[in-house]
Amino acid sequence: MVLESIITPKSAHKAPQMNFVLGFMYSAIAIVLAFFIFPSDPSLSVIFLTTLAALPLLINVLTDEQEESMAELKVNNRLPLIKSHLDVFMVFAWMFAGFLACFIIVYIFFPPSFVKIIFSDQIETIQSIVGTSGFFTGPAAEVSGNAINSAAVTAEEGLKVILINNFKVLLFALLFSFLYGAGAIFILAWNASILAVAMGSLVKTKIAALGSLAGFGLIAAYFQAGGVSALRYLIHGIPEISAYFFGAVAGGIISAAVVRSDYRDPKFYEIVLDSIDLIAFASLLLIIGALIEVGITPLFFS
Repeated sequence: MVLESIITPKSAHKAPQMNFVLGFMYSAIAIVLAFFIFPSDPSLSVIFLTTLAALPLLINVLTDEQEESMAELKVNNRLPLIKSHLDVFMVFAWMFAGFLACFIIVYIFFPPSFVKIIFSDQIETIQSIVGTSGFFTGPAAEVSGNAINSAAVTAEEGLKVILINNFKVLLFALLFSFLYGAGAIFILAWNASILAVAMGSLVKTKIAALGSLAGFGLIAAYFQAGGVSALRYLIHGIPEISAYFFGAVAGGIISAAVVRSDYRDPKFYEIVLDSIDLIAFASLLLIIGALIEVGITPLFFS
């Protein structure tokens, strides 16, 4: 109960940037525990332990959000689209950023033998992305943000596959949040680790290509490579990941209402409609992200 008592739901709302620190700490502790408890295959254990640490806070945040939504409905009869949930969105966003930062640092700066063990499943998934078929295979692929090797197929085929896979992720985010309260954090943690491996690999490749640098030159090279890596994956990744955040909020709010038996309240149907609005907005973000990934990203990154 120690980790879940570090920050309260109210504090998470008022200072969402604190969730960056929590996300970083949760994933760092998970890596250490998984390495020593499951030394033969700690990869997925890192994601489970990270999720386990984050789950209590996020469930409480979503429960508070549902209560506030019900109270606002009794006054205004309708919730403003998106705006009323931006604080919860930022909680998820900052925590995801903390996961991502921790995973990237570990992937780039820790010994290759350690990295290979900790991120074995993620590395395998990334390799499947750039495989000769160009398509994801297996259950791990269905909860990953990227879906295709654009060099292997046409733009139309790529767009179709990306949309299908990304909507699968959104569906999982909804179901996980509905069934487990804030269960979508598992999918978000997994995607953070996948993104970290992809970005970290690009940074390592560019640093290796620059040859033997030292001192400020090496530091500058890391910043340059990190910037290129961030642009390469976050241009389309931001709308896609944001869509999953909104999906997680939509499923979590309905889940909290059902648990509290608020479905007996006539206002519950307004909550459902509000969640449908969030899902529709998330779907729009996924379409935008896919169009960027197929039409814009390849123009700057081959």
